[in-house]
Amino acid sequence: MTKKFFLQTGILCFILFLFVLKPAHAVLSKLTPEQIQEAIVYGQKNKNLDMVAFSKPWTVSLGKGQGSASLFTAYHNLAYKARKAAVERREFTGQNIQEALDVANTLTFSVTVYGDEDNFAMYYTAKIYQKDDVIQPEFEFAPEIADASEFWPNSPSNTARLVFKFPAKDIDLNTLISFVVVAPGGEEVPFDFDLSKMK
Repeated sequence: MTKKFFLQTGILCFILFLFVLKPAHAVLSKLTPEQIQEAIVYGQKNKNLDMVAFSKPWTVSLGKGQGSASLFTAYHNLAYKARKAAVERREFTGQNIQEALDVANTLTFSVTVYGDEDNFAMYYTAKIYQKDDVIQPEFEFAPEIADASEFWPNSPSNTARLVFKFPAKDIDLNTLISFVVVAPGGEEVPFDFDLSKMK
């Protein structure tokens, strides 16, 4: 019990120290020390949840076999990394915290899509609609070969996890955005996120 108290106190002191060293626009300015501690506790307490349940507060799902998108905010990423450390039974250090918070300059979306061909996801892309703006990703990942879905051999027989990163500086974080996945034929699949309500 005493060791856990000193570990948490040490982590909180490290976090406060980082706030003193970082300029106002730095990554850590996105979360308060209380929010950082809250995210760590969320991750550690929910280490036994599957990823779908764990990420539910940050996920928009269109239904089974239709697709879903999860937004990795700094809070979500920190909670996820704390969960991973707890599952692996290793210490979650101040350096781990800093590394987890380094996503604050981007909005990262992890998207599950479904299709019937094993290479269906290769040419998917994405964009964000916000008010009159269209924002393009600065990073895209799509696997060349999809995995068999839970429906295999029936349709949709394949699934793929895509990742898209967008520069946060181009996005108003206090409003609604439509994150849109674009299939090779041009079909757009929207996932609406109210950023003002997300941690």
